[in-house]
Amino acid sequence: MPKRTDPEVLWEHQPGESAKAFEAFAAYRDMGAERSLRKLTQQLHKNLTTIRDWSVKWNWQERGRAYDRELDRQAREQAVRSVRQMTDRHIRIAMQLQAKAVRALENLDEAQLTPKMMLAFLTKATELERMNRLSSAGLDENGQKEAASEVEIIIEGDDDVDDQS
Repeated sequence: MPKRTDPEVLWEHQPGESAKAFEAFAAYRDMGAERSLRKLTQQLHKNLTTIRDWSVKWNWQERGRAYDRELDRQAREQAVRSVRQMTDRHIRIAMQLQAKAVRALENLDEAQLTPKMMLAFLTKATELERMNRLSSAGLDENGQKEAASEVEIIIEGDDDVDDQS
């Protein structure tokens, strides 16, 4: 019995697999976390022995796990793309706001600033400088090495999927 072992195509129709066997596998594959042969026999109104035979012959468990891993990989890629798009959007907005703030600051008459306003500006400017210098050095607000970012956690996510047969 020839089988495709390339992980990218394990969940696709296999050479020599009958249309009925593949149709049953596709239903099994698409069950996701609720995947089981017993549930499949109820869903398709098929004999459990036939379903088990097809499952063993066509390696449904591994094919289902490969499909789950592929869906997980695609979801992680999309999550990373979304985070990157959000970051780019936030940077554009921040730069626009900074440009407006710089123009307003340049036009500010220092003689009209109260001591309370000067202290607030000094405090915020110092806070921003500290935050940016620590960040560029890879340190947190306490001067400690930063933990992994959410994007790194998403990229390095666990690929293991429990078998629900």
